[in-house]
Amino acid sequence: MTATTLPTSRPVTQDWNQDFEWLNGVHYPNGFYDSIGWRGHNGIDYGCWEGDPAEAVCDGVIEFAGDGNNHWLLSGGGNAILLRNEELGVMFEYLHLSRFEVRQGQTVRRGQVIARTGNTGISTAPHLHLGAIPIYNVNVNNGYRGRVDPTPFLYGPLNPDYADVATQGTTTPQEDTLSAKEVQEIKDHINAVLIGGYTWKDGKHYGIAPILEQVQRQVAGTPAAVWATPVKRAGGNVSALQELADTKTKVLGIEPAIARIEENTDPAALADLIPDALAQQVIDALAARLNGGK
Repeated sequence: MTATTLPTSRPVTQDWNQDFEWLNGVHYPNGFYDSIGWRGHNGIDYGCWEGDPAEAVCDGVIEFAGDGNNHWLLSGGGNAILLRNEELGVMFEYLHLSRFEVRQGQTVRRGQVIARTGNTGISTAPHLHLGAIPIYNVNVNNGYRGRVDPTPFLYGPLNPDYADVATQGTTTPQEDTLSAKEVQEIKDHINAVLIGGYTWKDGKHYGIAPILEQVQRQVAGTPAAVWATPVKRAGGNVSALQELADTKTKVLGIEPAIARIEENTDPAALADLIPDALAQQVIDALAARLNGGK
């Protein structure tokens, strides 16, 4: 039987059949996939950096390598690859790629780098989507757009690497320290959260990418919201922007008088600039100041 391996060492950020309630700030109470008529996520997502190597999970032939919109099953997947294996009876799909390392019709070996991960197609952050499609009798109405669960192919007896990992927990640790492998797994997990967010068990989608997108939208809308804020004046409401414009008009109106005052230091000339209605008040104020405030 054909042996398999994982397509990347990066951690899983969304499992097969999982759903989530939040996407780009929009809430889907019954789950996003439910809202589009699906039963759940139709593949496995791995949180990757742009340009990470994507490996062939098994020996096979590249059935397709190109723009997913040019394939009847891959629309929305961006740059996509189909890896066909007759013995397993499936084609493994690789979606959202940034670059191809193989060509259509090429024979590849398990573990061979066939592409680089990316963020093409319908995608909110760099990641690798891996799906499994039966070679024959594809049922596009199965609730997963014709896909089947790839988990048994990757995390079962077909994968000798996974079998080795599964038996590692049988020995008793000699000291309470993290191994290099465990440290790397933690780092990869943190990277996945930072890159594309993480889908927790409750289905809610967190992570810095969607959060930053939401914050960016809010920041972009702040100026308009501030200037549209009503300010009460004379019993009515005017926008903050209109209030600022009115204030500027008033300032511009008194600037000539201020300029004339600054230019005239002669007392007689300054007195001529004071309106008659204010003259007596100015005289009284100056007298009080000269008399020490009495």
